[in-house]
Amino acid sequence: MVHAMKATLALLAAALLLSPSASLRAEEDSIKVSEFTFTYGKPWVRQQAASSMRAGQFLYDHEDESLEDIELVIFFFGAGGGGGIQANIDRWLGQFEGAPESKVEEKEMGGKKVTLLTAKGTFLDTMAGAGPFSGGPKTPKPDTTMLAAILPSEQGAVFLKLTGPTKSVEAMREAFDAFVASPFVQ
Repeated sequence: MVHAMKATLALLAAALLLSPSASLRAEEDSIKVSEFTFTYGKPWVRQQAASSMRAGQFLYDHEDESLEDIELVIFFFGAGGGGGIQANIDRWLGQFEGAPESKVEEKEMGGKKVTLLTAKGTFLDTMAGAGPFSGGPKTPKPDTTMLAAILPSEQGAVFLKLTGPTKSVEAMREAFDAFVASPFVQ
């Protein structure tokens, strides 16, 4: 009887360990911003937001040490805050020297038109903590890619943005897309 119970428990434990949904749920976490609940797991690492303007901040921890880890920031300013879609795209493109190579696309996600931006060029970086529009000195960083997304909501749009060396950003592009789409995945 005891042997049969141990065998049953061992089978149950093995089934739970081998079940992808059980192990996936155990390794995932979430953050709710406006009406959206973003889910994430490793290699995303949630960080303390560096400013009150940030609703969330994450680091994509590349396993490949030759790639730079990339910071993803989520902004939320409430209903009517943060400006419109085109104003944000123009502002983000303005963080590059000259006219960067860029692509804007809309994707239907969960009945909403999510706007995605990819921009490549020489990024004009500001000192840590100064913010891109502070007027402080800017350091040109060539071969930089920015990925951004705008999720519309009556409660206020949610803005996601990351910037880093092109090679490092391209290596985690699918992870960014999955992060953006996570509120719409059932």
